Amino acid sequence: MPNGDAVRRPAHMKNIARKVAISLALIAVAALHHSALAGDRGLGPFGPEGARMREQLWILPSGDPNMQLRATVFRPSDNAADVPERRPLVVINHGTDEQTRLSVSMPVYYWLSRWFVDRGYVVVIPQRRGHGATGGDLIESVGTCETADHYASGQIAANDIAASINFMTDQSFIMPRDVIVVGISTGGWASLALASRNLPQVGAIVNFAGGRGGHAYGRANAICNADSLLKASHAFAETARVPSLWLYSENDSYFDAKLAQAMTREWKSGGGKAETHILPSYQDEGHRIADDRAGWDLWGDLLDGFLDRNRAKPDVETAGRDEKRDAALEQVQTAVSDKAQDAQPDHPGLQ
Repeated sequence: MPNGDAVRRPAHMKNIARKVAISLALIAVAALHHSALAGDRGLGPFGPEGARMREQLWILPSGDPNMQLRATVFRPSDNAADVPERRPLVVINHGTDEQTRLSVSMPVYYWLSRWFVDRGYVVVIPQRRGHGATGGDLIESVGTCETADHYASGQIAANDIAASINFMTDQSFIMPRDVIVVGISTGGWASLALASRNLPQVGAIVNFAGGRGGHAYGRANAICNADSLLKASHAFAETARVPSLWLYSENDSYFDAKLAQAMTREWKSGGGKAETHILPSYQDEGHRIADDRAGWDLWGDLLDGFLDRNRAKPDVETAGRDEKRDAALEQVQTAVSDKAQDAQPDHPGLQ
């Protein structure tokens, strides 16, 4: 049989095949449309509040429109008669461990969260892309240990923080300004990257033991591409005008006092505002100063004083979006995302 006869079919069979193909295409389009709508509806609270500080799972947008973040939200009690209509927001940003990042549970930082909830703040802790329940690739780690691009890494992580802030400050129970952005370890570094954007909602940055590339190859006080870390600190500060509090401990084996002071010098020389404190040694590892109740005694008064001096007055009426700044932010997000696609994440130490 000639090859042409092998694919020849009766006309009615062709019509049936065409109808099936059209039907399948329509089903696919409908499924995509339904999925998009479901994604829009899926943002926000997921499930009931718990007994512990009204703990609740939320679904938030990320720096990638095709991915969503899992987040923990804590809220003060509304039982009192003088409950304000809107409360100030704190965004707490977690650290990273390459070995456990996909198996970690949802971050809660109970004692740090409680410190803020006790003072009337709503706390949100987004789990960034590449971690735990959010999942995905760790795109916020750009380059190898020797070629680590700490500037791009910080900006990619900051994309998720910015998306979380934009979404949460649109909620009816949250003040749209005076947001406190708090970060621990790589989350502290991401918070410093966010400071470079001067988001109109953000009033202050609190950096607990922030940095990237710590414990390089499993060695204490060894940093992946430390020069990049210092240069990025200067670069972030060139546009950062938000006041920041930096808290490190003398026995931090990831980012020691010497490095913290060097980053501070670069930050200030770039024009940034930084109040840095090297705290006494904390238990057996100073990198964990934000982990438990004992930390309150170490940094609580310093944080209270910093917030009293730098907290902006919330202005609900004038808290609109800045279109020029949003456009600039979109350009930054595109640039760092393109850069991330050209590099393979390969950090032996990421705290």
